[in-house]
Amino acid sequence: MKRLRLPTHTGYDLMLLSVVVALLAIGLAMVYSASGIKALDALDDPRYFLVQQSAWVGIGLVAMLVVARIDYHRYRRLALPVLVVAVVLLVLVLVPGVGTRVGGASRWLRISSFAGLQPTELAKVALLLYLAFWLDAKRELVGRWSVTVPFVGILALVTALVIAEPDLGTAIVLAAIGLAMYFVAGARIAEFAALGGLTTVCIAAVAVVQPYRLARLVTFLDPWSDPQGTGFQTIQSIYGLALGGPFGEGLGAGKEKFGFLPAPYTDSIFAVLGDELGLLGTLTIVLLFLVIAFKGVRIALSAPDPTGALLATGVTVWLVFQAWVNMAVVAALVPLTGITLPFISYGGSSICVGLVAVGILLNVGRQAVGRADDRAPVHGPARGRGDRGTRQPTARGRRGARRADERRAPLHRWTSRPRG
Repeated sequence: MKRLRLPTHTGYDLMLLSVVVALLAIGLAMVYSASGIKALDALDDPRYFLVQQSAWVGIGLVAMLVVARIDYHRYRRLALPVLVVAVVLLVLVLVPGVGTRVGGASRWLRISSFAGLQPTELAKVALLLYLAFWLDAKRELVGRWSVTVPFVGILALVTALVIAEPDLGTAIVLAAIGLAMYFVAGARIAEFAALGGLTTVCIAAVAVVQPYRLARLVTFLDPWSDPQGTGFQTIQSIYGLALGGPFGEGLGAGKEKFGFLPAPYTDSIFAVLGDELGLLGTLTIVLLFLVIAFKGVRIALSAPDPTGALLATGVTVWLVFQAWVNMAVVAALVPLTGITLPFISYGGSSICVGLVAVGILLNVGRQAVGRADDRAPVHGPARGRGDRGTRQPTARGRRGARRADERRAPLHRWTSRPRG
């Protein structure tokens, strides 16, 4: 009888899933600690933000599990419509009376008193999906003007609308996602460096045009030159990390959240975490995001096709780079910019969309493992009726098998052009 071969593994990446769940658990604890005083003072309910964040985490986890079971190839037809919808929403949020303006920035489309939509979060997924399928279709032409010019145009359109809100931090994350995917699609180092240099010049120009952004750049070099003004948040963030010491002052016992840190449960939550959980807590967060980076790179390298590799690359760069920017701002390593810490900071749109991205990454990893099992050799003789020995494949069969192997080739097989 013919021996049946069972797949060795058909599940998801449990390590990646565990890390994300751990970050969500830490995030819920920190949101409650950082927002309890404000919620008690303003709403007479210290658990208000915790309840809302818990609801969004639950919705996001369900969405992640659903997306993880959907074959990512099915998004091909949705990529362009989703991008168009994201661009329309980015335009609508700038219309007076339609977008909700908070703190001088129009970033929200308010749906109800409980729910609101942040179009910039949807723009991340939309750009990710569209570039993955578009660059896959154009990968033989990557580096030529026929691809480079449309790529720059698409990326410039989305980032310009985000900058207009204004939200320079998210625009930088979108640019990083696009450039990383373009490089993985097959761009040479010289092309990638030229686009990176152009992006840096454009971001620097935008930063110095607005007076408040220029002031942030100046005080970044010496925050104590304006300790009560533009340098206040940077100084208090540093104090938060320093006061925590090795093991922190204890969960809920931090002092910086009591009126010293602006937005302690969103943009500055990493400083509160350092104050209450100390160096041990901050290094734990860094380690967890390094695990996400490692797992994301492995999934990209073993992806069954270029689309999966590009999706895995985009999701990994998105989550890890955004986390690095948030932590670097708190540690005064880069100029001040408002951006959330994925899975930790308060925010429904950020949590839900981030978990959807993780679901896409899990699906790519699951298909990569499934393809590896399909290609595994069958050990032992296969005897049965009709067994007349080993048959040599025909030329047509060899060509078909070669094309099938190319479709299943990992990421490094698709970047055949020499870089440099």
